[in-house]
Amino acid sequence: MSLKAFYGWVYREEPRVAPVVDAILPSQVEKLRLDPYQAIHLSLPERNECLPQLWEDWIKRRVVVSEPLPTLYAYSQTFYQYGERPQAYQRLGIIGLLTLDALLLPHEKTLDSRLEAICQTYRHLLLQTTPIHVLASAAWEAIFPLLQNYLSCPRFSVGGVDGVMHRWTPIHHLKHQEFICEKIGRGPFFIADGHHRWKAALDVGAIHLLVYVTPLQDGSLHIVPTHRLVEGKVPFLEALQKYFEFRSSTARVPLWREIQGLRYAIGIVEPGGKAWTARLRPSYWSYLQERPMISWLHEWVFDSAEKVEFSRDPIRMIEAATRGEGWAFLLPPLRIEEVHQAALQGQKLPPKSTYFFPKVLSGMCFYYEGDTRIGFAAP
Repeated sequence: MSLKAFYGWVYREEPRVAPVVDAILPSQVEKLRLDPYQAIHLSLPERNECLPQLWEDWIKRRVVVSEPLPTLYAYSQTFYQYGERPQAYQRLGIIGLLTLDALLLPHEKTLDSRLEAICQTYRHLLLQTTPIHVLASAAWEAIFPLLQNYLSCPRFSVGGVDGVMHRWTPIHHLKHQEFICEKIGRGPFFIADGHHRWKAALDVGAIHLLVYVTPLQDGSLHIVPTHRLVEGKVPFLEALQKYFEFRSSTARVPLWREIQGLRYAIGIVEPGGKAWTARLRPSYWSYLQERPMISWLHEWVFDSAEKVEFSRDPIRMIEAATRGEGWAFLLPPLRIEEVHQAALQGQKLPPKSTYFFPKVLSGMCFYYEGDTRIGFAAP
């Protein structure tokens, strides 16, 4: 099934958008909750039982209004990727609906606690507040000029705290919608970000999925590594000795940069602060043709740990290990080719294996599954 337009709900005035759960700090959550009409009340609710009343109140007060016609949204994210040579990117895509029987290919397992929280929210109010980011091969060279024309005067523009500029605007024109959907095609669609929301929608019996579709082959796609803080009585160094060669970290550069300059390497910080670089032994390099290193690490040590915490901040992980709170494992980023391979082969990488930057925002538009109106797009 191809992409389709829908009756979106949007903020009538200034949008009160929020970062997704993986990109928000606890201090930000508290600040955003002070606004009674912030999208975070629907995307990360505190009391699920109040959601239907809350949504009804927003509609009555015209905090949110429905699009007059079925809609697709042109959406762009403009951002920098910082490295040795900072580079500016603009990611263009389309927000619309896919049916859940579309050919959607996941690449990552979900965390039970996070999945159940979203399912509970959907059971109280089947309102999708955040598009799932999916990738697709399509005739993007034909679609992009149309999107750029629409975004030359967007309905909304919002700058994020991470330096990303988000712009989006509705596409009501019937012929333009048909053109875009035809060029997008029927997939397959690779899930980049939003596995928990996708699985929760499946589990509660939703019919449609709110998605943000961007090109599969996109130079702006960047996967940020998610590091691990591991607790347990497992002798981790001994357990990995069979697979890795260990060397004491030189400390000439930060450990997370040191491993990026080494082939098939990870960084390890023991409780107390002693740091190591661990390089995969050549006899195991062939293993990586079957699965990425992160999958093998979970099989070899992480799955037997008592507790695993995740963070994109390597300094936080190192500091926690130095305080004796666990073992810090600093990991290199996955390559997009490894993600494609896992999805195509039906392999599920461990939870939190990938973090695609930048994230979409919650509250740009809302899709309410209970809305059954029939309408026509503008000619």
